[in-house]
Amino acid sequence: MHPERGLEAVVPARLGEERARREAEAFIEKRARWIDRAIAELAERRATLGTDGLLEINGMIPYGGRAHKIIAAAVGSIHVNNGAIEVPAAIARDPALLRRRLSDWLRRRARAVATQMIDVYAPQMRVAPKRLRLGDQTTLWGSCSPDGTISLSWRLILAPPSCFEAVVVHELAHLRSRGHGPRFRAVVERHLPDEAERMRELQRIAPALGAVK
Repeated sequence: MHPERGLEAVVPARLGEERARREAEAFIEKRARWIDRAIAELAERRATLGTDGLLEINGMIPYGGRAHKIIAAAVGSIHVNNGAIEVPAAIARDPALLRRRLSDWLRRRARAVATQMIDVYAPQMRVAPKRLRLGDQTTLWGSCSPDGTISLSWRLILAPPSCFEAVVVHELAHLRSRGHGPRFRAVVERHLPDEAERMRELQRIAPALGAVK
């Protein structure tokens, strides 16, 4: 069950298209009740934050874990003000430009917040990431490569800061331990004891974050 595409059936390529379709359809039919429940749950989770995910005037998107309405205002640049994301009127008049500028702004905010968190936690954890990379993941929120690159989804800026922080600490811990074994867990829990709980909350609201476009 993908947060954006809904139900996906994956089959081995060796089966061929005709057999794959036949077996997938039979599998789906057999589990139709479970699938219906899962789709309903996905829709409910997607609406958890009371947002529609639309990057347009009067659209409601999550930001910092709270619903914010996008509005046109007499401002010089995009900024947050009392539960609203205010955008200059000149940008608001062009839907394509508005979407592009809002996307860029959200990515810049994500990088700024991630950098602040890394600057706090990296010295405490005695690690030195080499590079911060932002992507557009909606399920794998972060990763850490052997060369010291920390990759994060820009969508973390939409989540509660506590969830953003959990992903940052999780990935920094991989600079100490590559796997998810006892040593890794010990590092994470030393610096953020409730990391697992925060990660579960992030997965709960993932559909609402993934809906922003």
